[in-house]
Amino acid sequence: MKITLYKSIRIILLGIAVQLPMSCSKSWLKPDPLSFYEPSVTFTSREGLEAAITSCNRNLRYVWAGEAAPLLTDLIFSDVAVIGTTDKSGPAQDLNAMITPTSNNNDINTNKISWFWFEGYKGVKYANSIISNLDRVPGLDANLRDQMMGMAYFHRAFRYLWLVFQFGDVPLLTKEITNPKFNFRSTKREVILQQLVSDMEFAVEHVPAATDFGMVNKGACQQLLIKCYLATGQFDKAIAVANTLINGSGYSLMTAPFGTFVNPMPAIHNITRNVIWDLHRGPNKTIATNREAIFNVISREDFANSRHDVFSMRSALPFISGSGNQLISTPSGKSGMSTSYTLTHDKIDLRKTYGRGVGILRPTWYSTNTLWEDTADLRHSTATGNWMRMEDMVYNNPSLLSGGDPYYGKPLQKYNSSGKLLVIDTIRCWYDWPHYKLWVESPRSETVDNYNGGASDWYVYRLAETYLLRAEAYFWKGDKAAAANDLNTIRSRAHCTKLYTAGEINMGTIMDERARELFYEELRHVELSRVSYIFALTQQPDEFGKTYTVDGLSKSSYWYERLSRYNNFYNKGVKTVYGAVFTASPYHLLWPVPQADINANREGRLNQNFGYSGYEMNQPPIDNLEDAIAAQE
Repeated sequence: MKITLYKSIRIILLGIAVQLPMSCSKSWLKPDPLSFYEPSVTFTSREGLEAAITSCNRNLRYVWAGEAAPLLTDLIFSDVAVIGTTDKSGPAQDLNAMITPTSNNNDINTNKISWFWFEGYKGVKYANSIISNLDRVPGLDANLRDQMMGMAYFHRAFRYLWLVFQFGDVPLLTKEITNPKFNFRSTKREVILQQLVSDMEFAVEHVPAATDFGMVNKGACQQLLIKCYLATGQFDKAIAVANTLINGSGYSLMTAPFGTFVNPMPAIHNITRNVIWDLHRGPNKTIATNREAIFNVISREDFANSRHDVFSMRSALPFISGSGNQLISTPSGKSGMSTSYTLTHDKIDLRKTYGRGVGILRPTWYSTNTLWEDTADLRHSTATGNWMRMEDMVYNNPSLLSGGDPYYGKPLQKYNSSGKLLVIDTIRCWYDWPHYKLWVESPRSETVDNYNGGASDWYVYRLAETYLLRAEAYFWKGDKAAAANDLNTIRSRAHCTKLYTAGEINMGTIMDERARELFYEELRHVELSRVSYIFALTQQPDEFGKTYTVDGLSKSSYWYERLSRYNNFYNKGVKTVYGAVFTASPYHLLWPVPQADINANREGRLNQNFGYSGYEMNQPPIDNLEDAIAAQE
């Protein structure tokens, strides 16, 4: 009896034990005739196949969208950010205490570690259901079959790339699971990467360059293949694919203003039009003029039934006002910021201008200050309006006007003339941010007054990252002059006056440029983990003179070196107002596999990562592709 794709997805590895009684339920196996994803319905037309792929695309956008989006969790396990909600004990600040196999790791008030596990395998399930059923469709055009196969391979590989670099050795699933299964086994990361390379080579060959907006295209497959080649040490192949993508695929960096210009609040925060601002406006991300965009996830205000707000203005901006809270005071000791969320807007409406931030994602000093040594860089430009500093914001509490306080409309101050701190919580309420990246139009806020950040297309891959990936491949090959040229191409577009010489190139300069260019786009922890494994694979020393081994990465890694040196919160004695201390350990390179899933897998063994309870019960993972495929039977 067939099982619906929707219901097979619910089996995500191991929820089986929770969802089923010990004797398999007949009702669970019964197909749901209302399910759109019944294979006999879905896989009979091109439209049905594309709809199934669209489901993969839809789920992918949840990485970047929603309050406390999963992206934020990835970023706090890196050098660029920490969790900023300091008024509670639940968030992931004391990682040593809070991150365990049994802790609540899938909640907006804690972290989304387990989201990546569950949704990673959900994406794998979607893809495998397409892959397994394509050849069962009578009369399916061979070209269409290969295109759909390639798109499904992309989605499976995209999820597996984050699974192997966040969780290490995990089960490899290459086909649809149609029956309850309790004997999953972990497979070595290297074996899974071998499969991903093969899959993405097929995808690059068969997925068309031009597809409907939001659908996987050849360029997206090439970008993912580059990452797979890098991860497996095939640097020449990575360079070759990057060369094709950069020089022969119709893509190009946007170097001048283009598309729709939006200047939302010129009286309070004026924007001088520039290419960086235009590049990151939602209406411009998926237009034909934008030749830099390779692959986007789609969420638009006009698509009322499918839109999903990004919440970037709520999650990543400082908490400047809250009902009943005097968060930032004037030098005269009065509440400086408006706490009103009513429809009677303040004369200086900072919420509409910037957003109603609550400080969930708190950037580090490195990501807001240390990185920006070039004052001409458009990505850090306050003169154009791209970048925002707290000192450029003004006191706007209407009560200051009625009380005759001279500070209304004047720039915020962190300290008064006597050195007294005027901010109740500097972690959550006082930091800079990239306004050009995080401001997203929120038209429904005019009626509901939220200003959280509305619906917007979002970049998954763009050509700027292709240059950065090629620079990395050149670095691994020892061609630092070519790496410098690629970095300088990105920097020149941002109007930087400081350009790199070959002698200045190391992995640090490349990762710094990624931090400047791809903040709130890249999965930073995944990328640092990937690079950590390459350092161990190649035995090259990093910019700190350290070398690593694959077996020892949970005790010493490039990721942890950067976290320790550039994240000014972890292990520095920094405390929240609640009393939590920011801590992190080397083993947090990899995250804990959910204990409930390990327990449910009663006939097999899902290995736990070093540093977490249960690691001592691990069994040797599958170490070859043939056995990994056979283990799925």
